[in-house]
Amino acid sequence: MIFSELHWIPSVIAAVLTVLLVFVTDRNKHKVLSYAMAFSALAGLIGFAYGGSSSLIGVNAHTLHAWIGVAALLVSFYNLARSFFAKKQSHHHCQMGYVAAVLSFMALLIGSLLLTGLVNAPPAFQNTVQIPASTTLPEVEAERFQNMTLTRLRDQGNNAIVGTQHIDVRTYGLTVTGLVEDQLNLTYEELLAQLPAYSQVAYMPCVEGWGFYAKWTGFRVIDLLDLAKLKTNATYVVFHSSDGYSTGLPLEYLVDRKVLMAFGINDLTLPPERGFPFQLVAVDKYGYKWAKWITRIEVGDKEVEGYWESRGYNNNADAGGPPF
Repeated sequence: MIFSELHWIPSVIAAVLTVLLVFVTDRNKHKVLSYAMAFSALAGLIGFAYGGSSSLIGVNAHTLHAWIGVAALLVSFYNLARSFFAKKQSHHHCQMGYVAAVLSFMALLIGSLLLTGLVNAPPAFQNTVQIPASTTLPEVEAERFQNMTLTRLRDQGNNAIVGTQHIDVRTYGLTVTGLVEDQLNLTYEELLAQLPAYSQVAYMPCVEGWGFYAKWTGFRVIDLLDLAKLKTNATYVVFHSSDGYSTGLPLEYLVDRKVLMAFGINDLTLPPERGFPFQLVAVDKYGYKWAKWITRIEVGDKEVEGYWESRGYNNNADAGGPPF
């Protein structure tokens, strides 16, 4: 569902309409706005749940925002349902409308702070140093690494533009094109055999306000690009995924941060929903830079806007900064 990460758009519309209902006294206009509110609220709720951000556990700005939004939705729908059976507006109906309006305003306020990045900053300690690792994973989920508690897979949030991709490793090939001397097309086994593996803990912060710690195991992007022999004018790298997704990052950032393309998470081979065979570990960047199901890497000499970036998201994507 394409609006999974943009669920806030219909949600904002619903919240604004809920507040406006307090000031609209004409019965017919009130009904029309109520139906529009209900439709927008359902669209926002579906996008919120489908996008993998539906966890309401924990105490942070995002979960508070979600709980207030759900409360506003329930009160509004309760009021709307009662109006079908009432012959005229009651004092109780108006009181419930005021409650829904206040809750909606609070959800709007917190949501605005989340969208501007003012309360969206990830934990101060985001990632640890990389250490050499084996390409053979234990396949037993790790709970701690480098003195840090890891988030279990079942508790991790997730997003995708068209749902989970299922890639057959037997036919998989990763291509590297663009400003390189030697274009590459390597199988999964060749990549793991030719490139040294490393592990590190990194925090994946979603632009929606949630995030998680995980142990990531993979090879460095720069080691792969060195195999292809970068041309001197190469400055930007775009990652393409099997679902049509794309995002790009400066070559300098990939080198400085020793960015990994992970094939393992918490000592497990990446499951399909997490991005098998490879997910980018874009440390200190919002989650929309953490491309999954990577099938092609394109090296260029200019900045490129990816899938979400071309739809208004900040191409820098610095965690804790403004997402737009």
